[in-house]
Formats: sequence, C-alpha cells, structure tokens
Amino acid sequence: MKLTTAEQMKELDRQAIEERGIPSIDLMERAAAGVAEAALALPLPKRPGKCRGAALCGAGNNCGDGNRRSPAAVF
Repeated sequence: MKLTTAEQMKELDRQAIEERGIPSIDLMERAAAGVAEAALALPLPKRPGKCRGAALCGAGNNCGDGNRRSPAAVF
C-alpha cells in the first residue's frame, strides 16, 4: 500500500478526473467500496450481531468517500 499526503492525493484525483476522464463520483464510490471490503474482511466478533462500525471522514470536499450505500456494508 502506498500512502500519500493530502496534497498528493488531490493531484492524483485531478489527474484521474481531468486527464483520464474518470468521474469524481466513481472515485469516491471506489474508495468507499474499498474501505467496506476491508472492514468486512476483518475477523468477526465472538458475539455475532453485536458488531458495529463507523466511517469517519476527514476534511475534504464532501465526505463522499465515507458514504457507501450497499447491502454489503456494515456501517
């Protein structure tokens, strides 16, 4: 996994949107899906049905990356 600064991520987003023509909503949905998949891959608690999760979004445009509406998401 590669980590980026906020400034680097902003530039990568710009390149994806402007140079590759990827809609920003697609980028946000892909990011949210990746987080949901990673969360679902975590070991289940010993008490099924008692697991809770939260998506915390930092400063940005609109917190769209943390907004995932999917039956597979546990948040």
